[in-house]
Amino acid sequence: MKKIKWTIMTLAILTSVGGALATRPTQGDCRFAQQYYWAGWGYFPTGQWGVNYFCDASTNTCTYITDGVGHYYPCRIGDYRVLPGITNSKVPIVKKK
Repeated sequence: MKKIKWTIMTLAILTSVGGALATRPTQGDCRFAQQYYWAGWGYFPTGQWGVNYFCDASTNTCTYITDGVGHYYPCRIGDYRVLPGITNSKVPIVKKK
């Protein structure tokens, strides 16, 4: 009887874990995906949040994510701000004349 009880208990645990893994969201939180910012003429990779850039408090869209076919969707809210002293080779440098 104890073997049957442990077998049923093991199957119940494995089924619940398997069900939880099968129904989890595929994309999850957009903050863990590659993000882009709008620079006035196009979208550019942001770098790492808190290291290369930060989003100041505002109601604007700070960063976007893409579906890979040219559509961009809002992710973080705020104003995009590059952190000083940090260089990111992916971020273009715009020189003012």
